Amino acid sequence: MARHIVIGTAGHVDHGKTTLVKALTGMETDTTKEEKKRGLTINLGFAYLDLPNGQRVGIVDVPGHEKFIKNMVAGLPGINMVLLVIDANEGVMPQTIEHLDILTLLGVTEFLIVLTKIDTVDEELRELVREDIQEQLAGTAAADADIVETDAVTGKGIPELIQTIQDMTAEVPEAGDDGDARMNIDRVFSVKGFGTVVTGTLLDGDVSVGDDLYVYPGCRKVRVRNIQNHDQNVTKAEPRQRTALNLANIATDDLIRGDVLSASDSLESTWMLDVKVTCLKHSPVSIGLWDRMRLLIGTREVMVRAVPIGAETIEPGQEGFLQLRMEQEQVIVKERDRFILRTFSPMHTVAGGEVLDASPKKHRRFKADILEHLKARDEGNHDEVIADFLHHKSSPFTVKEELMAYTHLDGNNIDIVLEQLLASGVIRETPLGYIHEEAYKAWRGKALQLLLDYHRKYPLRAGMPDSEFRARLSAQMPEKEMQELIAMMIHDDCCRAEGRAIAASRFHVTFTAEQKKSRQKLEQALETSGYTPLKTDELLAMDKQAKAVLDAMKGDTVLFLTAEYVVSKKWYDQAVEAITAYFKTNPTITLSDFRDLIQSNRKASLLLLDYMDTQHVTKRLENHRIAGEALKEALS
Repeated sequence: MARHIVIGTAGHVDHGKTTLVKALTGMETDTTKEEKKRGLTINLGFAYLDLPNGQRVGIVDVPGHEKFIKNMVAGLPGINMVLLVIDANEGVMPQTIEHLDILTLLGVTEFLIVLTKIDTVDEELRELVREDIQEQLAGTAAADADIVETDAVTGKGIPELIQTIQDMTAEVPEAGDDGDARMNIDRVFSVKGFGTVVTGTLLDGDVSVGDDLYVYPGCRKVRVRNIQNHDQNVTKAEPRQRTALNLANIATDDLIRGDVLSASDSLESTWMLDVKVTCLKHSPVSIGLWDRMRLLIGTREVMVRAVPIGAETIEPGQEGFLQLRMEQEQVIVKERDRFILRTFSPMHTVAGGEVLDASPKKHRRFKADILEHLKARDEGNHDEVIADFLHHKSSPFTVKEELMAYTHLDGNNIDIVLEQLLASGVIRETPLGYIHEEAYKAWRGKALQLLLDYHRKYPLRAGMPDSEFRARLSAQMPEKEMQELIAMMIHDDCCRAEGRAIAASRFHVTFTAEQKKSRQKLEQALETSGYTPLKTDELLAMDKQAKAVLDAMKGDTVLFLTAEYVVSKKWYDQAVEAITAYFKTNPTITLSDFRDLIQSNRKASLLLLDYMDTQHVTKRLENHRIAGEALKEALS
């Protein structure tokens, strides 16, 4: 992948940025006439410079007036270095410092100071201005920056400036390909013969002519009809390039500045962001709870409320963590995106930083584990971030692809982290994905407590009905995940299956001598009764232990056909065998046929058939029955 260099210009209004760019490139960057002439223009305020070594670099001429600060922020993503323009007549101005602050907060570290209009001042004043620059920029990111003296009108210093730019750009590393293509739209317009055009800096991935992209919010699908970079049609745009995309399947009225284009169809909007911020030393205010602020991120400005995490306030000159909560509209961003915070009114730049979590939950402000989680994210400790994510995830299992999307790590790096966590016993690997050991222990503890409580309440039952156990453990968990979790707990000897029930491994039904006698009486009565169900009340009247014992026999040796009638499971199973054999030679059976088949009375036969219907052994059709789903396999 080629190195794509973008240079920004910044500085006080009227200090000569636009004139300087024209002297470097020969291009106007602030006239509609020039924009129209160039057709698919990249952006108002954008030009390019061909260096002596053949490298073409883009130049973003950032507006200097205070009210255009948000436009300056929008133009900075993807910028590699900045020309900090200072008028030799005026020196460093307050807006120069503010621009430098914003650039630093947005992660820019490479600066070149360009002293302009030097032919309008004498040598003595020029030297004083240089001293003033060095003094006022001491302690800033531009403290050690080279100073190049120029005069755009006479051309003095321009060749030296171009050579210095070439020397600096030679040290710029190649841009990485960080996943799916993404671009914050900074301008939307229509060009006759082309249609809808959007511009911006391609932040991630690459885009080719013919690609499908998605517009957010709304995830509307569009197609890339044409691409321009540096006034030239190209077939592909790569990360960090200032790019114009001609889009099909969408009108200009359906797009606005601040929308996001992505090759992914799964980006999510969010009402909250977890961020790390640096509050400027000379900020007029600190950042406190519920402070209303302007968030400048991507190409959008949204109103937010600040919630400091781990501190009451973040004071000027301090770093800290915030949760930003959007007031009226959501944003679509990624972890490590940078931003600026400004006061609501009057507007002052207060702080800036980067996104740590683009889709967080609401936090308690002083909870230790939340603070540790944010610190791990800030420090890039991927093992801690992944472990924390798995530990606190609501569902038990997570596939590798979900972890890659969450951390933005590629397959090789995520494998390295997962292997470390597996080797240290922090996580487990299962057929459904990864589960944190502590999360699994929590699920296992909840399951065991449910079972033990159930066994105390029903000491003579073999276990909790499987359906009840699943519902009480987690009604929302998908069936496949529930099966895997139960299988893990059975394997670890936490619980065991008892037919259609689940029991704690250490639990065993224990009958007293009286209860054993009662069970013998009940079983004898049901055996003697045969196919004829007995009334529950009759059985309960046998002795004082009958209720608990009959309850324990339920589903084991006894079936409750209804709440009122009970039959021996042995006799019911024989009835099913008889009707199965009958269906092998007969397509249907009536109540009378079944009564004759088992040699019982009409009421008993009807009770048995109705229960078989509920078990899908039979299926009623008007006045007869056919084989149900449960019998079809046996009959095939």
